[in-house]
Amino acid sequence: MPTKYLRAILAFSFLFLFTNFGHSQNLFDIDSIRTIEIDFYDANWDPILDSLAELGVGTGSGSERILADVTIDGVQFDSCGVRYKGNSSMDTTSDKNPFNIDLNWVVAGQKYMGKNKLKLANQYTDPSMIRETLTYEIANKYMDGPHASFVKLFINGDYRGIYTNTESVDNEFLDTYYGSSNNPFFKCDPVSFDLAGGNSNLAYLADTTDYDSLYFMKSSYGTEELQTLCYNLSNNVSNIEQYLDVDRAFWFLALSSALVHNDGYTAFQHNYYLYKMDNGRWSIVIWDVNMSFGGLVFNGTNFLPLSLGAMQTQDPYLHESNFNIRPLIAQLLNVPKYKKIYTAHFKTIMEENISNGDYVQRGIAMTNLIDADMQNEPYNDYTYAQFSDNLYDDIGAWFSLRPGIVNLMEERDVYISSLPEFQAAQPIISTISTSSNQPPAFSNVDFNAEVSNAQSVFLGYRSNHFDVFTKVEMFDDGLNNDGAAGDGVYGTTISIGSSDMEYYFYALNAAAAKFSPLRAQYEFYTLSPEKGVVINEIDAININNGLDQNFEFDDWIELYNNSTDAISLDGYYLSDEYSNLNKWAFPDTTIGPGEYLIIWADMDSFQTGLHANFALDQFGESVFLTDNFGFLTDQVTFPLQEDYTTWGRYPNGTGNFTKLFPSFNAENMTPLEIEEGTIVDVQVYPNPTSGETTVFFSENTNAQLRLTNMMGQLVLEGELNTTNEFVFDASEFDAGMYFLTTSEGESLKIVVE
Repeated sequence: MPTKYLRAILAFSFLFLFTNFGHSQNLFDIDSIRTIEIDFYDANWDPILDSLAELGVGTGSGSERILADVTIDGVQFDSCGVRYKGNSSMDTTSDKNPFNIDLNWVVAGQKYMGKNKLKLANQYTDPSMIRETLTYEIANKYMDGPHASFVKLFINGDYRGIYTNTESVDNEFLDTYYGSSNNPFFKCDPVSFDLAGGNSNLAYLADTTDYDSLYFMKSSYGTEELQTLCYNLSNNVSNIEQYLDVDRAFWFLALSSALVHNDGYTAFQHNYYLYKMDNGRWSIVIWDVNMSFGGLVFNGTNFLPLSLGAMQTQDPYLHESNFNIRPLIAQLLNVPKYKKIYTAHFKTIMEENISNGDYVQRGIAMTNLIDADMQNEPYNDYTYAQFSDNLYDDIGAWFSLRPGIVNLMEERDVYISSLPEFQAAQPIISTISTSSNQPPAFSNVDFNAEVSNAQSVFLGYRSNHFDVFTKVEMFDDGLNNDGAAGDGVYGTTISIGSSDMEYYFYALNAAAAKFSPLRAQYEFYTLSPEKGVVINEIDAININNGLDQNFEFDDWIELYNNSTDAISLDGYYLSDEYSNLNKWAFPDTTIGPGEYLIIWADMDSFQTGLHANFALDQFGESVFLTDNFGFLTDQVTFPLQEDYTTWGRYPNGTGNFTKLFPSFNAENMTPLEIEEGTIVDVQVYPNPTSGETTVFFSENTNAQLRLTNMMGQLVLEGELNTTNEFVFDASEFDAGMYFLTTSEGESLKIVVE
């Protein structure tokens, strides 16, 4: 390649890196405030949007948009489509309405940090301004839900105030969390509310057309499938797990009740999504939680507004007998084992967030983050003093009561913990084990759990992340590889395949249930069998970790051969879709023993080399490896990815996946574990440099450092032990750009002259 051409490419790469280096790639980073500027083409934008919203009755303020340029943190997008969103939160007389922004309304493919839709909520009726962000943060510990963060919004140069930017529940969301987006999909909001009626309550209706006004279908079909779900919920609850992800439903209902989120299924039976997964079951997605923590003073049983005391003592089993209007609650909670599971999940939410005061600390952090901007809030319905007070103190009264979040939850915690169901002694799952930590593929594995105070113990397992967990009973009878009969060790034997197995345990007694891990089924243990070729590391947001042959920083997937033999990949496939495992076929390729192989995930099959016909989503998705016998031999589901880190196996080739220092085409050496509050400031001087260089931390720390070049190759590795300086000599390095990454979560560029 001509030197001039190479320099041009590198110059462009440097420009890209200087522009984006150090900028958080998490659009929903709750610890920062983004700036969004909307510049409408039409100066008369406000009355136009008002009129469009009035025409869009029952559709979330209409589907028509008007054009605007949108700038996010200084990055401008042309010809975006903007409309109002929301129902009660949208008011044509308001100066602070919620917005729905489509970045690729005209210009196809426009995205910011992987997202083309922005949904800006105005924190309607929330003096604290944090109910939505705090609730979503808690919810995402137990279910796949939207993420949310704060933004400062400007319209045609006019500051409009602090908004919440909430992740859109759309096809991208479904692909990320469910592995598909082609199945029936509904937003559960009626066209008009019947305050004493069913709304989107999942009751069975004999006429499918009756569903049209109660559920907004976002897919091309699905009404009959929804009707089937509703029929089985009311008439076939003993087999409901064939049609509904019951465990996800319990997390959804328990969270709503624990946080007194009445403006959902509880009071008005709306504000959630339903998606039918590839495994045939429907999953519930929480939505629109700005009135959580007692923000709605109705629970579906009252006509006069609830008092603070009524919300503090709101029954966690409310509507348990209301079969006609609340079938999702009544039908499930009247099954004894389901009620115990629901209670166990409820108790976990309270213990992990409320009883320990974590919600208070997170509330303080969020309030402090937006405090300075709230002092200049121009159009808020509440005063700055009310904003400052509402984390702890009540605002308003009667219909306008907005409880202090702490005032509500402290007493609610006392009330919940006093109930007999929550005082009942749970089973104790103290020790879990398998007969092998890395068994041969297609072998039998013994699973054991030491359990006390239990009448029955179960193992849930699956061999694919998107499959339904199979549940089998475990026994303490001395006949199931469980040791001696009656010794408290329960056992069962499972035949595993060649892919990772996800599993969890749960136990029941006459009064209570217990899970291990506590957040199951959302969290689980993983057993990895011995494998030849594995997915070893992925980089879904490659900024400097390896260039392809065209000098492009493409995302990549690294394979590793654990065996002592060369393995031909003829007949192997890679995919990012469970419904299409044969998406990309390997060409005639062999990976030697102990060797690595990089596949570029760039959708550029015209380039030479290994370039897959799909790209990776930095917000998280799944990657599947299928062998030449058609078996799903390996898979990884990765979460939202951050700059200058990767997601890989540790130990290399065999371990579970975790966040790593990048190790492009090399052994995974260093997991990057950052605990909240550990990040300290770091500087490099001189920079640019040509000789002695100092890495200086603002305080003494224990940190590992890695220096990589533009090709992603490791050129220097060091460690600090309770000190704040690391010195190295750059005189031996070639001139160019280098990247310093630390285990404290910092990433810096260094220029060597």
